[in-house]
Amino acid sequence: MDALATVLVRRLSRVSLPAGGEVPEDAVPWVSTLEADLAERGWLLDARLRARFTELTAHTRMLWADWLLALADEWTGADRQHLPLYRQFPDTPAEPEAVFVNRLLAELFQAPDAPCVLCGDYGDVNPVSPCGHLVCAPCFDPAHYTACAICGRRGDGSFLRVAKPSRSGRPKSDPVRWKRLTLDETPKATAVRLRDDLVVRPTALNEADAADLRTLIEATALRKLDWLPDTVPARETLALVLAWALPPAARLSAYPEILRQAVARWTTATDAARCLWAYSGGDAGLILPRREPSDGPDEGWRPWHEPKVTVAVPRVGPLPRAMRRAVLAFLDGLDLPTLAEDLARHPKVWKRLAERLHPFEQAGTHPRAAVAFAALRQTRTPIDGLLGFAVAEAAAEHPDRVVPTYHPGGLVSVRVRTFASLVEAAVAADDVVTATALLAGRPGDLWRRLDHLLRLAADDPDATELVLDTAVQTAARVSPTVLAGAFAELHDRDATVAVRLAHAQVAAQVAARGKARQVVVRYEHPTPELRGPLPGTPRRTFFPKGDVVRTWTEPEYRKRLAATTVTQVRTAVDVELTRRAAGQERFDVAVIDAALGGVPAPSRERAGSEQLAGWPRGSFRALGEADVLRLFLHWTDGPTFRVDLDLSCAFYNADWEEVGHCDYTRLRFGKRAAIHSGDLTSAPPPGGATEYLDLDRAALHAAGVTWAVPVVFSYNDVPFEALTAAFAGFSLPLDRKTQFDPARVLQRFTLRGDAKALLPMILRVETGTVMWADASLTSPGYAHRVGNRGPRLGRVAADLWEHFDNGKRASLLDLVAWHAAARADRVLVAYADGTAAEVPTGSAEAIRAAALLPSGSMRPGPLSGCRILAAATGPDRLTAYAGPDAAPGSVAVLVDGIAGPPWTALAAADLAALPPLP
Repeated sequence: MDALATVLVRRLSRVSLPAGGEVPEDAVPWVSTLEADLAERGWLLDARLRARFTELTAHTRMLWADWLLALADEWTGADRQHLPLYRQFPDTPAEPEAVFVNRLLAELFQAPDAPCVLCGDYGDVNPVSPCGHLVCAPCFDPAHYTACAICGRRGDGSFLRVAKPSRSGRPKSDPVRWKRLTLDETPKATAVRLRDDLVVRPTALNEADAADLRTLIEATALRKLDWLPDTVPARETLALVLAWALPPAARLSAYPEILRQAVARWTTATDAARCLWAYSGGDAGLILPRREPSDGPDEGWRPWHEPKVTVAVPRVGPLPRAMRRAVLAFLDGLDLPTLAEDLARHPKVWKRLAERLHPFEQAGTHPRAAVAFAALRQTRTPIDGLLGFAVAEAAAEHPDRVVPTYHPGGLVSVRVRTFASLVEAAVAADDVVTATALLAGRPGDLWRRLDHLLRLAADDPDATELVLDTAVQTAARVSPTVLAGAFAELHDRDATVAVRLAHAQVAAQVAARGKARQVVVRYEHPTPELRGPLPGTPRRTFFPKGDVVRTWTEPEYRKRLAATTVTQVRTAVDVELTRRAAGQERFDVAVIDAALGGVPAPSRERAGSEQLAGWPRGSFRALGEADVLRLFLHWTDGPTFRVDLDLSCAFYNADWEEVGHCDYTRLRFGKRAAIHSGDLTSAPPPGGATEYLDLDRAALHAAGVTWAVPVVFSYNDVPFEALTAAFAGFSLPLDRKTQFDPARVLQRFTLRGDAKALLPMILRVETGTVMWADASLTSPGYAHRVGNRGPRLGRVAADLWEHFDNGKRASLLDLVAWHAAARADRVLVAYADGTAAEVPTGSAEAIRAAALLPSGSMRPGPLSGCRILAAATGPDRLTAYAGPDAAPGSVAVLVDGIAGPPWTALAAADLAALPPLP
């Protein structure tokens, strides 16, 4: 089985078995056994796939069966050995503090060839490999531990034997997730369709999607570009495809044509930078690893023999001469001020690329490119040289944008006034007319700054009308994701409540500096060392660009916008995106799950973790009647360095005040409310290390806990990106004695990115509601742990929960509503109680209003034979709302799970693929 087969199973639940022959005699009982094994993992075979398995030879069917079972185990993490420090977890020591004291005494005072400092016995104290700690077997029973009882390191087992937990066979329990496998007779055609769907996705792909796209391209169009659509919405995706197509050697006969096609796809200098950076093995988003201070918190705890592990910046290798010439020729053909501005957006990347492009050597043939790099590097060049003449010509051609500076010794340098500086100058002067006129040439920037422009124009009706008219006129040229973002950002802006400034002098400072200036605002709160507003106060949460998602919060100081202004902008977005959707195929009926109003539309997917469930960031999931939530973490050491990850959880009351925590320093919280499996400090492959943490909802609630915030820390400061294998997740165990039950795994996600702390989710204890956060925490220094982060961690969690709970992001309901309003002859909004409401077609606002109702006024009739556009939170609701007999060509969008035949599955992110229409 190849990589393509794996992609098809993982993404579409399709298996492309080879053609069969005669049915072997034992085919039926053998397939029944296979079905039983798969069902234990939550995987089912449909009738056609089951019949095909019965036609395979014994050798072939065994190969495919082993592969499917291995893939199912990998899906949940069951392919790994899960051994916590305490073998009998969750039956860990009832008094972990006493165990810690014993460990400390043994560490400090135990000597070789001496009686045990704890029990006084001779002959039972032995060193443990590789740490060398002297451990007494009666005091630290080897049957209870899987690693050194003193430090938690694993070694060769010379004293403590690493063995599987004592249980027989795979646990028998009902899976919490089901996956229905179907037969795919045309895998290449399916691969082409899936490839084309990923390429036209309007947002940048995450690592897993990008890897799948590369597999699909290599299987269908290796070293070809003629299959690409005319427009690829995501610039990063385009850069990856072009970089993969370019041969590694220019000697190949196809190189000139592929290079020509690649350059023809570029429209900006940043496009070229993305392609070259990806060609060199870098991030197509041009995001570089973070630089952290060398003297961070607790840096003194770092062992002298453990070097600091960092994520390396990609090195730009030699570029073929033909590529260098093509890149410089392309750059030279661009408008110089725009070119210089693009280079200045990513200075480090372009300076590294310039080391291979040698732009100054081509100043005579490519003068604009040379001048742009001279502005980037602040190069001083002789006035009478080729580059000096190029600077003079550029200044004469663009006197308002290109500013030369003359220096002693006959030298000259150049500075280019950027478009952003012109806009900022107009905004600083409260010149709304000029700012709007400038931004009208860049509609995307205008819509991103629309709220700011409307605030500047709030006291001038004519200026407000100008901004609104310009926004409406340019909406047709703006990407759907930007429009949807502006639509959500203006939600309830007519009801915004600004915070009261703590000091009158700050308010005066704001007035003195003007509306466009942003100042530091301080608040009175009980912990002045924490920056930012308190939970519950009006504030804004931002998600800066990066390879992982981090948050930044500031007080809400904006004035309200007029209700009519908000309505005009949101209506304009509704009209524009509905108009774009109308150009796509139609459906007889659209069935929409009202619960989608609480599911944010996918955003920043490129910075997300690869996960089992596929939940969008900010989505809320109900655990139902589950009493215990079991968190798990598994990892292995790096090839040359030790890795110490820690699974932790912080607890807060209803006001986000810290109640306590559970981690390797506190193995129990409230006796049984939270139980940790013990601290493992190394994870030698292939076995690795596993930590568990049980959360008992009833006991937590009794202890006054409202919020539980799990966190994964890299204690010894190794970035997740440097790990060879690391994942975490949580399950809903039925039998707490069974440590890892793959059938009960609800979510599994990989640890990735240049980060050392991850907040995967937030649990509201009393309701059993989980919000998927997938947010990284800034973690300089060493010895990262939850004990010294409690209040700040609570701030981050509160910011995330309130941000997504208050509708500040476009929802999946919004995306579906734009499609349903334009493409369906009937629109039904379905509710959890089995009722539905029929809303008028052509109105996205009517769909949103209906979704707010608790129930509908009708029972939906049968939809057999109808082509349906359905959107639901999961397969169960899809069947309940739309029925099992949808006509061919029906499309289903699910938040969690995959819709099988006759449905055509559509990813939620693909709904945003609404390119501008002419």
